Amino acid sequence: MNTPHPHDARLDPGSGDVLFLSLEDVLACGGGDVVLASEDVHQGFDLLRRGLIQQPSKVSLQPSPEQPDCETGYVNFMPTLIERNGRQVLGCKAMGSMPTNVGRGLPRAAGLILLFDPATKLPACVMDSQVISATRTGAVSLLAARRLASPATREVGLVGAGVNMRTQLLGLRASLPALQRCRVYARGDSRHRFAEEMSARTGLEVRAVDSAEEAVRDQELVVTCVSVDHAPVVRERWVRERGLTVFSISGFEVELELLGRMDRIIADRWKDVRSRGVQAHAIAVARGLLAESRVEDLGPILAGEVPGRRSDAENIFFSPVGLAFEDILVADRVFHTALARGLGRRLPLWESSQWV
Repeated sequence: MNTPHPHDARLDPGSGDVLFLSLEDVLACGGGDVVLASEDVHQGFDLLRRGLIQQPSKVSLQPSPEQPDCETGYVNFMPTLIERNGRQVLGCKAMGSMPTNVGRGLPRAAGLILLFDPATKLPACVMDSQVISATRTGAVSLLAARRLASPATREVGLVGAGVNMRTQLLGLRASLPALQRCRVYARGDSRHRFAEEMSARTGLEVRAVDSAEEAVRDQELVVTCVSVDHAPVVRERWVRERGLTVFSISGFEVELELLGRMDRIIADRWKDVRSRGVQAHAIAVARGLLAESRVEDLGPILAGEVPGRRSDAENIFFSPVGLAFEDILVADRVFHTALARGLGRRLPLWESSQWV
């Protein structure tokens, strides 16, 4: 159980105290709100465009690089420094992923977000990252769907039924006013649980189907988000010829031949996608199947500098790698909400000055 602390607008950076926020605290402070997170993320893309974010490329540690991520798992480290509303926000997300965890009744991915006091560089807050990571992923798709998908989209095909797909659907529900139905496929019973839960949660007609092909065939909008992403789960021949939008959220989830049919190929930030090297457009560029110059960044589209969808017939592929500033901006809002509400638990890093 968390121990509330007295109302305080900040932590004393010289005290050695760190505020710990559990998953439940993060939820209580709005960390699971996809719409609020989309506002944080949209601001982040604007700050990035204006040169107010320092963000090294994501560091991904894989125990056995010669084997696929889905077998060995990995841990990502994502630091960033942000100039937000006249102050600095400094933080890092450390997130581990092991797809086989699901069979053990554990989360596929879990980790921590650490915020630092920008003046002293001492840790100020540590919080669960599961909620924020999933929520900001849905928030990015919320923003992208407003610009890239047809606003008349009435149905979406989903491949995957995990936590991240839940936030995907929440984001799409908030961004596409005509959306009424979706078909979902995933292995095992998860698709049936997803359909029942998300029908009740969104008011949409969510139907579990028996194959990935059935989920995506003839759909205007296709979203893939699976844990086993070292081989395609969507075949080029299954999807409609024109007027197609594909959101590939995890990694190598669609056949590379499908990219050849796309009028536009969009990353959240291409330099980070290229560095990570595990998504379809990064793989296609590395293999010489796609000209690097064809890949666009999402930021200029969100800023209105570059048009979004230009016609109903356009085919658009969007695949984000996930950017540290998204997590840290949401975490910063959650942190300050927790301080204002007196939530979380103060943890002392030291109780004497012997080692200071």
